[in-house]
Amino acid sequence: MSDEPQFPSIPSLGDALIRKKKMEEKKYSIIKCKSCKVKNERLFQEGDYVFKKLIDEICSSCKEITLYICEIFSEWKIPKKE
Repeated sequence: MSDEPQFPSIPSLGDALIRKKKMEEKKYSIIKCKSCKVKNERLFQEGDYVFKKLIDEICSSCKEITLYICEIFSEWKIPKKE
């Protein structure tokens, strides 16, 4: 009979948690214009949610007030040492 398959070792959960403590989270909102379909990225602001209509901002390309948030995401990055 054949032996059981050998799986690669799984890294310990502690290593992942220690690495995450060293990282910084940056949140972003993707803003899209309904009329010209241009997408722009900005830092997440408190109160942002997907499909929120932005009535106080104007599109940079077509100058219309038809902007809404279409996506929110975050990135984890290791801060650069100075």
